[in-house]
Amino acid sequence: METTSRTSYKYRSGAAALRCLSEGTAYFASPRQLNDSLEAKFELAGASPFIEAVGIALSELALQRGQSSYSFNKAAFKELDREQKKENQRFREASQRVGIFSTAGRPDNQPMWAYYCDNSKGVCFELEWPIEVLQKYQLWPTDVVYTREPRIHNRAEDLRQALLKLGSQNPDWTMTQLKESSLTESFRRAWGIRSMARAVSLKHADWQHEAELRMISPRAGSMPIIQVILKRVFFTRTDFDEWGSIMMLLHRLYPKVEIARITFQHTEPFVKVEPLEAKLVPI
Repeated sequence: METTSRTSYKYRSGAAALRCLSEGTAYFASPRQLNDSLEAKFELAGASPFIEAVGIALSELALQRGQSSYSFNKAAFKELDREQKKENQRFREASQRVGIFSTAGRPDNQPMWAYYCDNSKGVCFELEWPIEVLQKYQLWPTDVVYTREPRIHNRAEDLRQALLKLGSQNPDWTMTQLKESSLTESFRRAWGIRSMARAVSLKHADWQHEAELRMISPRAGSMPIIQVILKRVFFTRTDFDEWGSIMMLLHRLYPKVEIARITFQHTEPFVKVEPLEAKLVPI
């Protein structure tokens, strides 16, 4: 799990912002609800690449402890092969149940204001994700990776990283102790969450301009967290129907939330941010 808080930005149309502020919730969408037809679509690596990656990790750990490199016997190979096939099926089914909350890395992305704020007739939320919120709701922040390559997901790559981290945190442990710890529920759960977050955060390079940071939850649905994570609201224009109602809600329910205007210019500085002292701004 993350050990530091994260900040990200959510672009909202006027209607969506009003609904979010009224309900105080953030909606984590299922993959099929998002606007990418290839959302959470990937193939899972077969047994050989999986076992090879695990073997490399175990060999590294063994060599660090002054032992010879690790190798699977035939019986262990067959057992891992059977288990991996069953786990792959469960993993694929779980990937369609996750919740995805899509955010951006900055509040001044002009295409995002056009696409997701109805041609700037909306707002951009600045959200801070404290450790407590991430842990309470089992959220995993993940930067989207953009690629033009086929999406072949190998869960063992995440297992390898988890094993090496376990080894570095416990340099005096034997291979037997490391193996026993890797079989615990907490270890396997952390590995599974990390691997799932990575698998559902691969997108085609056509979407790269969004530079998306995702919050992944185990299940889709609404979470009552806006009161905790909303820190600032950006706007660029006020001539849309929901503007006055949004300002009234912020004044009444979110008195500590800051408000700032973003202005785009063709001369330097290209973006100007002006914090506002009062919440009730004339239309």
